[in-house]
Amino acid sequence: MDEARKLKSILYPLSRDVRNLRTFIHNINNILQAEPQRFAVAAPVGLQSLRSSVKTLNRATRAMKETTDIALQESLVAASLAERTRIPLLRPAAQLNDLARNLKPRADRAYNSVLRIEGYLNPVFVFMAAMVPMVEAMARDISVVDDKIQLFKKSVSRLVDQELTSGLPATAEKQMAVLTPQFAVIEQETADIAAQTGLLMGKMNRLQELSAKLEVLVRMGAALDGSVQDLVPAIAALKQLGGVLTQVQKTHDPLSRSLVEHVEDALATVHMPTDSLLQLEMRLSQQMEHYIEPVVEPLHDMAESLRTRSLSTHELNGLESTMAAQSVRLGNVSKLLVRLFGQLDTIIVETRQSTHAA
Repeated sequence: MDEARKLKSILYPLSRDVRNLRTFIHNINNILQAEPQRFAVAAPVGLQSLRSSVKTLNRATRAMKETTDIALQESLVAASLAERTRIPLLRPAAQLNDLARNLKPRADRAYNSVLRIEGYLNPVFVFMAAMVPMVEAMARDISVVDDKIQLFKKSVSRLVDQELTSGLPATAEKQMAVLTPQFAVIEQETADIAAQTGLLMGKMNRLQELSAKLEVLVRMGAALDGSVQDLVPAIAALKQLGGVLTQVQKTHDPLSRSLVEHVEDALATVHMPTDSLLQLEMRLSQQMEHYIEPVVEPLHDMAESLRTRSLSTHELNGLESTMAAQSVRLGNVSKLLVRLFGQLDTIIVETRQSTHAA
């Protein structure tokens, strides 16, 4: 005659295990998706933020590399014609060409280092993309189960009170006698899922440590994002100038008119301010000095350290398989609990109708 008390003794540890599981899943989700916190220096960013920052760095360093290549290539034609014609607009071309030649190795190195970092971290990012939907599905299941358990803990407590005072209907006792062993199995399964998920969270701490060490990439990405945009108009003008001057070199006929006249006529179609090349040289120098030079060595060092620090694909696949197994187990538990809760709900309703006490 103590079936309600037996059931209550199972629901409380079941509730505890579900709460523990919720905590573990929350922590795993933080490892995967935590957003950067500006004033929480000790809080590592999630792998998703890290991936976004690496993509931004790739885009920015590639743009700077391409900008340097364009400046080097297009200014070479202008520098050649400036030496032969002494046209004021073209005089800074030689300085721009020298600057681009000096900057190119650093721009290339920064871009190549980001490519290496991206390559080393790619297995981690693939792992993250596979884990996120599983973790979110588990979080939803846990939330549903936890809410349901809290409701039934209250109802079962009322049944226990009724059981102690005036007893429960025989039909309710028989029905709960059938349900209690099933809830006991569910409690054991949930406890094991929570334990396995807790171990998984511990193993994923290496990824959290990796995020903490690479958090500087987030700041680099934010600083470089959009930094090349200032150069876009000037580079577009330089490409137009280079195209026009290349055409001059191909079509100039010394017998028909002088090179100076031909170049001046060509420049009239471009409509460039006289200080365009000077402005581009200054902007290119500033962008490199402020955004690329400070990160060249850190990016190289980071790529070198990641070569041996990043988790292997085999380890990541093991973590993913473990999470997939726990997700399937929790899904089965959730479905079974819905059925058991439905039966328990029926018992509670029938007892309330017969005693008005539950």
